[in-house]
Amino acid sequence: METEKYYFRVGLFCILVTAAFVYYLITFGGGQESKNLVRYAIYFDNSVAGLARGAPVKLKGIAVGLVDDIRFVSKENDRIFAVVDIVDTAPIRKDTVASIAFQGITGTTYLALENTKPDAPPVYLTKEKGEKYPVIASEKSDFQTVLANAPEVMGGLAKMATQGQKLLSDKNITALQGLILQSHDVLSETTGALREFKMLARTLRDDPSVILHGTSYDGYKVQK
Repeated sequence: METEKYYFRVGLFCILVTAAFVYYLITFGGGQESKNLVRYAIYFDNSVAGLARGAPVKLKGIAVGLVDDIRFVSKENDRIFAVVDIVDTAPIRKDTVASIAFQGITGTTYLALENTKPDAPPVYLTKEKGEKYPVIASEKSDFQTVLANAPEVMGGLAKMATQGQKLLSDKNITALQGLILQSHDVLSETTGALREFKMLARTLRDDPSVILHGTSYDGYKVQK
């Protein structure tokens, strides 16, 4: 029984290794040119949670490479240093920016690249003094920005909820009910006054002399 389990594990491991190898060949073995890889460095100032060695690198959604290494710059420097291998046919330029992204509902983390100035003449990256590889700039992804602002947003929502509770307190509700009743009385009185004004206007239209003689004038008759 133990022997069968052992062979099962060995077989499963071989299948996974073969699948990974086939994936690599499909991604980077499409032609002789695509087998030539260029190594780049990327520095991150923020969290890269979920990103690991072997993670895909995509430029505008197209797989162009893999993450080869990811670590801290040094014990004294908590910036994150990543090394990526990218096919030499990919248009990596000075305006290329890297960010952490997530693949659909699976949540798989990958490195997303975008050219921020696609209409500008391409200026390709070169290795700068003091750097071992050409450096691709990095920025926060939209998702990371949302996470960073989450505490502030939640604080604002909590404040709004507190204010809403105050507005809906028993005291305010009672005051609002009283105001509605007062408004009803005022509207009733206003309706009566408008009715009387309408009757007076009709009387003046039929007999303007009422203004001079007053209501005791024999010609004055209230119009029904």
